[in-house]
Amino acid sequence: MPIPVFRRLDGITNGINKLFETPNDYLAGSVRVFRNGALLEASLVDGWTELGNKKILMKEAPKDTDIMQAYFIPV
Repeated sequence: MPIPVFRRLDGITNGINKLFETPNDYLAGSVRVFRNGALLEASLVDGWTELGNKKILMKEAPKDTDIMQAYFIPV
């Protein structure tokens, strides 16, 4: 069984970009996204959606000072 990891998301934080990537492919349903250390709820307005193939789509574009991280199970 793969061990979950906590990593910074790849992508530009500029208030416009909403598409981010994990460094590795992830097990569907295993992703938890954090903005500046705070856990986001996927279903809320400021949440996110798993797109597969390492991709995460934010519902609200992170600002240029935001730090985006994810906890996930790599595959």
